[in-house]
Amino acid sequence: MTMVNLAKTAEEMKSDRADLPMTIPGGRSSGPEYPCGCCISLDDETLTKLSLDGDLPAAGEMVHFEAMGKVTCASVRDEIQGDGTTKQCRRVEIQITNMGMIGAEPAPRAKKWYASGEPDGDEG
Repeated sequence: MTMVNLAKTAEEMKSDRADLPMTIPGGRSSGPEYPCGCCISLDDETLTKLSLDGDLPAAGEMVHFEAMGKVTCASVRDEIQGDGTTKQCRRVEIQITNMGMIGAEPAPRAKKWYASGEPDGDEG
């Protein structure tokens, strides 16, 4: 499986800022680094199902997981751009049905989140 970084490019971030109605006074409006919809949230019940009911990783740490999902919606539509041209937009919605966290086997609690106990820097 090839890992792809979904972070927006500098040009995409600049384009997103241009679409904002105004910037924050005295600051800069940078917008999100990743596209909307790239974030999942795991509640306590789900963490327990994944055998990750112990210590949690710190914010900013990278974790490795794999997931299976069912396509719940697939669509193509034409969207009018700011300059009056049209652009074909595609969208696929996926419901995650099965998920595994690398290293989520019985192990010391804090080490469950990482395959070797600690991130190796290749997570991103």
